[in-house]
Amino acid sequence: MRGIQSFQNWPSALHLGICVFTFFSVSAAIACSTVAFTNQPNPLLAYNFDFEATDAGFVLVNPPDASKRSVMGGTAARWVSRFGSITVNQIGPGMPAAGMNTKGLVITLMWNSEAVYSGNSGAPVVSELEFIQRLLDTSASVEEALSQLDSITVQGLVPIHYFLFDAVGSAAVVTPTATGLTVHRGNDLPVPALTNTNYEQALGHIRTSAGTNNTPESAGSLDRFRRAAAATQTNSIVTSAQAFKVLEDLTNPSTRWQIVFDPVSMYVNLRLANGGEMLRLDLAHLDFTCLERPLGVSLRSVPASLPATGLLPIERADLTDSMSEVLLSMTSTAHLGRPEVVANLSAGLLASSACRN
Repeated sequence: MRGIQSFQNWPSALHLGICVFTFFSVSAAIACSTVAFTNQPNPLLAYNFDFEATDAGFVLVNPPDASKRSVMGGTAARWVSRFGSITVNQIGPGMPAAGMNTKGLVITLMWNSEAVYSGNSGAPVVSELEFIQRLLDTSASVEEALSQLDSITVQGLVPIHYFLFDAVGSAAVVTPTATGLTVHRGNDLPVPALTNTNYEQALGHIRTSAGTNNTPESAGSLDRFRRAAAATQTNSIVTSAQAFKVLEDLTNPSTRWQIVFDPVSMYVNLRLANGGEMLRLDLAHLDFTCLERPLGVSLRSVPASLPATGLLPIERADLTDSMSEVLLSMTSTAHLGRPEVVANLSAGLLASSACRN
């Protein structure tokens, strides 16, 4: 796997603005939202990704039977992908913000300023974004993904937590804490939603605001969680179109991508927040052949109707330009966006996965 040596300083590159406006203003508005509709024949997961600075990113096809290596140092994790997946990546290959695999497992991330990475437990290491790809690569369900948590050390600098969901409507929230990865599921997950607040605190907000009808609506995390919780209480079947309407109620001016995952029908329904038409990706008809460069499309050039043949191997130059824009957009990562630096970073990402055949 060529290029891994160029990623010795990769942890510093993970100071990225994921669902956050700025690292230097703790009062800055932050807003990513996930809401699941679990009790219906076709369970759906709806997700808003919010980032003020840029809309750069890719839809990527991740093939099965590929050898992977984490770009982290030390005891970097290695694995072989069992399942293909579709992911939406702000950075590049292997670093998704959200995705669904061919077994219907869906994972999304949200900013959580209270998330804490507990250090090296002795298990192989992945970054906070690689964690998503590794679970999509190796797990057919929420149950199987959770069974792997003790065999992974998640290290990172960007404080995030995760929502896991699958085709039978199982859901879980995973949060990095000082004692390791904590999980809410089953009876501990009475509301299948997540925003930018620790789950217990968000539940407490619902309890304290119950019966209050004159509370001003806001784009804040707790109010978005309350509205998301209310949306899950319907007794009607929620369609993808209706799920997008729920996302509209959770949006803000910096919402970049809105995604509704349908793990039973194997559809990823993507809508860009610039008013574009919805794009439907059918995993059953995508080409998951392992190639030297992953198939994908820039989120800035995606057509309204994208057939499987519309996905092409991403060009390294396009990946480098996109990564540079994201890195330069944040004061804390601007130095990593320089051409001589970001070119090595993009090369390392492309080299972190290799076809086995």
